Amino acid sequence: MYSLLVTARDGAWDLPAYEFEKERFLEHTNDKERALFRSLDAERIELLKSFPCLFAYEGNSQPLRVGYIRAIKERSRSIMIEYEFEGDIPPIPFSEISPILNLLEISKGEMNRTHWAVKDESLFSRLHTAKLIDPKFINPVGRAGKLEELRFKVAFSFPGEVRESVLSIVNQLKSSLPSGSIFYDDDFTAQLARPNLDSLLQTVYLNNSDLIVVFLSGDYERKIWCGIEWRAIRGIINNKSDHAVMFVRSDEAEIPGVFAHDGYLDLRRFSPEQVADFILERVRLNERQ
Repeated sequence: MYSLLVTARDGAWDLPAYEFEKERFLEHTNDKERALFRSLDAERIELLKSFPCLFAYEGNSQPLRVGYIRAIKERSRSIMIEYEFEGDIPPIPFSEISPILNLLEISKGEMNRTHWAVKDESLFSRLHTAKLIDPKFINPVGRAGKLEELRFKVAFSFPGEVRESVLSIVNQLKSSLPSGSIFYDDDFTAQLARPNLDSLLQTVYLNNSDLIVVFLSGDYERKIWCGIEWRAIRGIINNKSDHAVMFVRSDEAEIPGVFAHDGYLDLRRFSPEQVADFILERVRLNERQ
């Protein structure tokens, strides 16, 4: 997904913040996305901030910018955003965007009205295919942009003791799922080498992943980083989003928050190839929801 932000105010995108009237939010947005973001609670605000954005002026004479929303504040009659542009993507002339407007889900005449739309399209992929952004925005696993702005079909949470099995499962899934749709930590080593990593990981697990596969064990319960990830995962479970979590066990250790009636795959019973097939089945079921 991405946000399209259009304004008629000259020079608006030269400022660090902008305010949309509430009635202009979600104009030219499909029903599914409109329903999702009708209520701007904390979780949905974080989700909106995870999407890349296309910043535009009304008409077809001024260039567009690519960037990210960094803060959203809802007021009585308006929504204020703070944002920044992607410094490595120069302004894109409208004439170069025009041929792919339909691929970006931008309707005819939509560029003539100030509004904020949420589109169910991959902005970076479309821009890259049209040769409007540098190939470096497609990372080695096929995704563009910063980790906190990416969306994953599957994310893995596990202790290092089962890394060999997890890697076998990941490699099996990569042959069946779109490139870059899996969060496996070693694929993002450079981006994970940063301060405040706990906040980033919680964003990945809580907001940016459709299915989280958790490898439960005594090692998982003891590891600090697994505990940080588990806090986000527990939030998903408490929100009754059971379809978004899948348990895999390698021993019978007690894990706070996991109960005897919770279902799981037994890593001692199933091979990595079989576990990968089960995960793929869950991904396909989630896609139909």
